Amino acid sequence: MDGLVRLLELAYSSGAIYVSDVMHFGFQREVQEERSWFSYLNGWCVHVADRLTYLDGIIQELEFCFNHMSEAQLLMELRSGDAIVLVDSIMYFKAIREFEAEKLANLRLFLQASAMHLDRRMLFVARFNAV
Repeated sequence: MDGLVRLLELAYSSGAIYVSDVMHFGFQREVQEERSWFSYLNGWCVHVADRLTYLDGIIQELEFCFNHMSEAQLLMELRSGDAIVLVDSIMYFKAIREFEAEKLANLRLFLQASAMHLDRRMLFVARFNAV
């Protein structure tokens, strides 16, 4: 029943009475939806890449403070045990960075698969237009 309702909705939306016109409209809608999904994924990749850059900056600052404790002591008061806190913080942010890097790699793979899927859909629409 859902398929019939979807077909009727497509027929109404397209304003066409011929099945070929309705199907053409449906295929075009699928391509538009896939393009919007692709755009969303691309934006998410940019967001995660920005987060990686931010985490890299935090890690570099923490490592600098740890490696140059005397300079860090000029800027802030250090207590005994702060070196351990710095090491723990560095490890924590590196774990987060590792997770985000893996997420970005997976998103890029998904983006690549989505691009191939979009290309296939566009080819199908082009073939359908030729009929």
